[in-house]
Amino acid sequence: MSTSSTPEQPGQPGRPGQPERPEQPGRGRDYRQFLPLVQGATLIEWTGTGLFLAVSTIYFVKVAHLSTSSVGIGLTIGGAVAIVAALPIARLAGRFGPQPVLTGVMLLRALATIGYLWVDGWWSFLLVVAVIAVTEQSSPPLVQAYVGARAPQSLRAKVMAVQRTVVNLGISLGGLIAGVALGSGSPDAFRPLLIGGAVAYVIVAAVFATARDESPAGPVEATGVRDLLKDWRLLGFTAYNALVSLWMPVLNVAFPLWLVTATEVPERYVGILYAVNTVLCIALQYPLNRCYRTTRRAWLSYAAAAALLSCGALAFAAAPGFGTHGALLVLGGAVVLLTFAELLQVGASWTLSFDLAPEGARSAYLVLFNTSRTVANRVAGPVLMTGVVLALGKAGWIALAGVLLLGALVPLAVLRGGRGAGTAGPTESVTVRKARTGG
Repeated sequence: MSTSSTPEQPGQPGRPGQPERPEQPGRGRDYRQFLPLVQGATLIEWTGTGLFLAVSTIYFVKVAHLSTSSVGIGLTIGGAVAIVAALPIARLAGRFGPQPVLTGVMLLRALATIGYLWVDGWWSFLLVVAVIAVTEQSSPPLVQAYVGARAPQSLRAKVMAVQRTVVNLGISLGGLIAGVALGSGSPDAFRPLLIGGAVAYVIVAAVFATARDESPAGPVEATGVRDLLKDWRLLGFTAYNALVSLWMPVLNVAFPLWLVTATEVPERYVGILYAVNTVLCIALQYPLNRCYRTTRRAWLSYAAAAALLSCGALAFAAAPGFGTHGALLVLGGAVVLLTFAELLQVGASWTLSFDLAPEGARSAYLVLFNTSRTVANRVAGPVLMTGVVLALGKAGWIALAGVLLLGALVPLAVLRGGRGAGTAGPTESVTVRKARTGG
C-alpha cells in the first residue's frame, strides 16, 4: 500500500497529503475473531426489528386505535427527538466508547419495545416511539464505530457490506416470521412479536456487554458537542447525505402511494417490488463494495447514486402514462434504479464517514453523521413526499429529479477541487487540534 495520499487511496482520517497511518499490529487477527460475533449480533438484532417493522402501522391503527394522521405526526416528532438526542449520545460514545453505549442502547430499546404493549393513547405512543427512534438511530453508527476500532482500514468497506447483507437477511427473516404469526388475524398475535423483538435486543446487549475488548489502544475520545457543531465538513457532509438518502422515503412512502393512487397496477405488486429490492440488496451489497472502497470511488458512487435516484423519479413520473402492464414494468425499473442508488449511497457513506471522523473522535462523529438518515427517513422525507412530490403529481417527481441531478454534481465538484483525496480539509478538525495541544 502506498504511503502517499492519492485519489484512489482508501479514506484516512488525516489531512490530504499526509502519510497513511499504518495498520496496528494484531488488528487483522482481531478482525477475524470479532467478525462472527458482530455478524451474529446483527442478525439477531435485525430479525427482532423485522418482527415488528412491516406490521407496526397495522398495530398502531388496529390495536392501539390511533388514526393514521396521528401515527404520522408521532413518528415525525419521534424522529426530531432522535436528532436532538444524537448530540448527548455522541458525547457518551466519545467518552466511554461504542461498546458500553451500544449495550445500554440495546437494553433501552428492549424496554421501549415492550412498552408498545401498554400504549393506550397518543401521548404514550409518542413517548415509546421517541425512545425507539433514538435507539434505532444510535445503533448503526455505534456498530460502525465498533467495526472501525477493530477492522483493518483497507477492509472496513468489505466488513460493512457484509454487515448490511446480514441486516437485510435479518429483516427478511423477521418479516417472514411476522407474516406467519399474523396469519390468524388475531390482535393477540402482536404480543409474541413484540416480546420476541425485546428478547432479541436483550441478547444483543448481552453479547456486546460480555465481548472482550481486544481493539488496539487509541486516543481518548474527548469530543464536545461544540466541537462537532463547529466542524463544517461534518455538518455539510451530513446534509448532503440526507439529500442522497431520500431513496428511503421514496421507496417506503411515495412509491406505494403512487402505485395505488396514480396507476392501474394492483396493490399486490407493492410487496413483489419490495421483494425485488430486498433480494437485490442481499445479493449485490458485498459484490459492489469495490465501487466505494476508496475515497475517490466513494465520491463517484455518491454522484452515481444521485443520478440514479433522479432517473428513478422520472420513471415514477412516467408510469401513469402507460397501461397496467407497461406501468408495472416502468415501476419495476424505477425500483431497480432506487435499489442501486441505495447500495451505492449506503456503501459510499461508510467509506467517507470513516474518512471524515478523526480516530480520536470516531464514535461521536459517526453518531452525529447518522442523523442524516433520520432526517431523510423520518422527519423531512415523509413530509416532502406527501406534501410536495405526491401533491404535485408528475410535476413533483420531475422537480425532485432536477434537485437530485444537481446533487449528483456535488461529488464531481469536490473531486475537481482536489478534495477527493480525503474528506478532511486543509485545516484539522477541532478535536484533532485539541488532542495534539492538550486543550
